[in-house]
Amino acid sequence: MEPLIKAQGLSVIYNAGRSNENRALDNVSIEIYPKEYIVLFGPSGCGKSTLLYVILGLRKPSLGSLFVNNRNVADFSESDLVEHRRRTMGIIFQAYHLIPTLDIMQNAVLPKMFINEGVVERELKAEMLLRRFEIWPQSKKFPSALSGGEQQRAAIVRALMNDPQIILADEPVGNLDSKSAGTVMETLKDINDKDGKTIILVTHDQRYLHYAHRAYFMQDGKIIREVINPEKKQFRKMTEREHVHEALFRMAKTYPHALVGELKAKVLADYLTRELSEYQCEILEKSIKDVLEKRINFDDLYSILDKPIEDGGVGLYKQTAQRFVDQIKELLKGAETLRVELGKEIPVSEQLELIMKLRRLLLDDYKGELSYLRAQRIEEGIEQRIKGTWDKKLFQELLDRPVKDGGVGLKRSTARRLAKKLEVILSQS
Repeated sequence: MEPLIKAQGLSVIYNAGRSNENRALDNVSIEIYPKEYIVLFGPSGCGKSTLLYVILGLRKPSLGSLFVNNRNVADFSESDLVEHRRRTMGIIFQAYHLIPTLDIMQNAVLPKMFINEGVVERELKAEMLLRRFEIWPQSKKFPSALSGGEQQRAAIVRALMNDPQIILADEPVGNLDSKSAGTVMETLKDINDKDGKTIILVTHDQRYLHYAHRAYFMQDGKIIREVINPEKKQFRKMTEREHVHEALFRMAKTYPHALVGELKAKVLADYLTRELSEYQCEILEKSIKDVLEKRINFDDLYSILDKPIEDGGVGLYKQTAQRFVDQIKELLKGAETLRVELGKEIPVSEQLELIMKLRRLLLDDYKGELSYLRAQRIEEGIEQRIKGTWDKKLFQELLDRPVKDGGVGLKRSTARRLAKKLEVILSQS
């Protein structure tokens, strides 16, 4: 599938070459596909709204190229740009921007008036959409008589009037209470799911990341990370490596501004710790990150885990400290094996050997007995999880399901623990 929007090396530079030069966008490259729900996420001033308005054609980039429907926007004439905004894009603003002297019906039909569609046709279309989004009873009222949520739904109707391919939403729930915000977000989801519209949402609120197929995390005008939602079917072709990063996605929703190295450390620390204080967890997490980035070795890590809290350590018993180090070594060894194999084409025999290694690693501390059939089913589940055809939930269900029903027949707590262990290995790969 060809991307609907393709940006390469986009930069928006103010006061170029001067001492006060400012890059609102700095070498941004993205691809957005038909029917995708994309979130541009980041703090205020990170460049996400600037990118949105470049896509809309309201702001010209200083550098780089932007293609929409395989057409270079830089080649558009003024009339082309007007048509681009009228027919390809619909936009929803945080502040609604309804005209206060027009009623809701009159606001809704404005886009149709600019393309000279007849009165009957445009009012029928507006009525259909106003009824769909449950604000038809307000159609003869002025915006000031509506709640914030109702005004935003009226703005959504206006954005949909010319049946655009793409809906741009710039902090659309920023002015709404939580109930109205939820209604608007579900409305956008409905437009994506049922109408097949491509949605590009700008937000700084991590609660809305789960709506996205993919999220671009932005900071200082740059894209610092792209995160794929494993809970949604993807329209873009994905690599096997992208398929397996479910644990990282879940951690990114909790810590949206963390870099990838920090997220990996958090996943490992979360797996190892349940009884430690917040202070101990912070030291452990930082130390794991230092190991991952090769600033310290495993002997150094053991010393930090063993050192008393008052001396800046984690304060574990020696046996516990050694167990933590051994577990981290084991997990990282499995992850490294998987990372190497995912990065190359390998014959089927070696793929089977890799899956067997992962199965042995998962069951390293399992005390029970497993028949050949149960072990084989675990390997089949590992294969499906690596391919990305299964998520963590399906793998855990396989482990928990009775043998007579095609499962492995483990205790629920064991199934949960082994499924999480596999996610940790995948997150580090």
